[in-house]
Amino acid sequence: MEMKHPRSSSPVILSSAIEPQSLRPADVERLHLDSHPRLAPEEALALLAERPGASFWIPATGEFVLVTPWRHRFELATVHTFGAFANEDRLLNAAMAHARDTGSAGFVVVDINETRQPSFYVRHGLRRIEDIVTYEHRRPARLASAAVESGLEFRRVESSDPGLLREVLDLDHEAFPWFWWNSPEEFRAYLQYPGVEVWAGIRGGDVVAYSGSTRYRRWGHLDRIATRPDLQGGGIGRAALTFAARMMMRRGCRRIALSTQGNNGRSRGLYDGTGFVRTPMDDYGVFVAPYNDSLVYAGMTR
Repeated sequence: MEMKHPRSSSPVILSSAIEPQSLRPADVERLHLDSHPRLAPEEALALLAERPGASFWIPATGEFVLVTPWRHRFELATVHTFGAFANEDRLLNAAMAHARDTGSAGFVVVDINETRQPSFYVRHGLRRIEDIVTYEHRRPARLASAAVESGLEFRRVESSDPGLLREVLDLDHEAFPWFWWNSPEEFRAYLQYPGVEVWAGIRGGDVVAYSGSTRYRRWGHLDRIATRPDLQGGGIGRAALTFAARMMMRRGCRRIALSTQGNNGRSRGLYDGTGFVRTPMDDYGVFVAPYNDSLVYAGMTR
C-alpha cells in the first residue's frame, strides 16, 4: 500500500507493506533478476526448491533474501543471496526466525565480498565461528615436482563408486569438526561441478587421505584436503597436497589457491612449508547464530 506525503510527489510505503513474506517460485519473475550480477531466474527457482519456505521478500520494494542449506546440510541454513538495500535487517530477521522455528541447529552468514560493520552481526546474534585465511602458490610446478615417499596409492573418487565415496565421507567426518562436515548430498553435488576432481589416498587398503580441487582454466583451487587424524604428522598430508598439485598442473593450471581455518595450525604449517604465500586481502569470516550449541561447536575449541 502506498500513500503520498502532502508536500512530496514521491510515494511513501507504509510500514505494514514492508513486512517480509515467504518467497515462492511464482514470485521470482517479480524480482527483476535479469540484471542481477550473480543470480539468474532459473538458478533462483532451483535454489528455492532446496529449502522451501525459508526465503523471504518484500513485494512493495522487490528486496529479497534467498536462503539455502549450508553445504547441502538441512540442519544448518545460510544466506545464499541478498537483494536488499533498505530492509536487509527485516529480511534477515524473518529468515533467521524461520530457521530457528523449523529446528535448524544454526543460521550461517559468510562475509566474503561484503563490507558490513561488526554491529550488523552483533544485533542479529551472529557470532564469528571461524576466520578463513587464504593462500596462493605462484610456482606450483616446484611443488608438483617434489619427491614424496608415502606409500600411497591415489584413486579418483566418482559418484559411481559409492563404497569409496562412503570411506572418504567417513574420513571427512573424522578429520573435521561437525560444522565443516561434508554431507553425502554435498559430495554428490560437488562431484558434478565442472572442473572438480576428488582423489583418495589409500594405504594398506584403507583411505587415509583425500583431496578435492576445482580447475578454472589456468587457475586451480584446492577446496579440501584431509588426513586421518591418527596419522597426521607422518607426511601423508604433504603427499596428498603434492599429488593434487600434480593433477592440477597436468590439467593446465599455473597458479593454485586455497583457504583454511585460521586456527588450524597444522594445515597452515603445511602450506607455509610448501611454498604457499598468504593472500590476506581474500580472507573472510564465517558467522553463525547457534540454536543448538552442542552441535554447532562439536569438535571445536571455543
